[in-house]
Amino acid sequence: MPTLLAEHDREALIRRLGTLTSHHQRRWGRMTAPQMLCHVSDQLRVALGDLPIRPYGGALVGQLLRWYAIHSPLPWPKGKVRTSPEMLTAKPAAWDGDVRSCQELIRRFASERPGSVHPRFGRLTAREWGILAAKHLHYHFTQFDV
Repeated sequence: MPTLLAEHDREALIRRLGTLTSHHQRRWGRMTAPQMLCHVSDQLRVALGDLPIRPYGGALVGQLLRWYAIHSPLPWPKGKVRTSPEMLTAKPAAWDGDVRSCQELIRRFASERPGSVHPRFGRLTAREWGILAAKHLHYHFTQFDV
């Protein structure tokens, strides 16, 4: 499974990010490309412990969703999953600066080995965060056909 902890996977996602423009049209969902870029950056900040977040949901549901989101090979449903409000904190600014910031966050994964608490899934290992973050980026890049 791809992970941000593997250089090859990380750099492939950074290359895909480099092909995204602020004018890309979404295939599903509500976010614009600039909003999506801020959202995935917020998720990376949560993983790295830069952005505090409150837990929600039950433990059993969280564990089932954790398995599905991280360990299952099944694709995530398009446009059906609601996110935590904290992962919608950043607001779009200058496109190039937002892209660079996201690229830097992706690269920090390897050196800082995230292991913070996920609001729905609880405490994740660095390995689980690496897989989840890679899947999350892939999901949203696919949303914009990159």
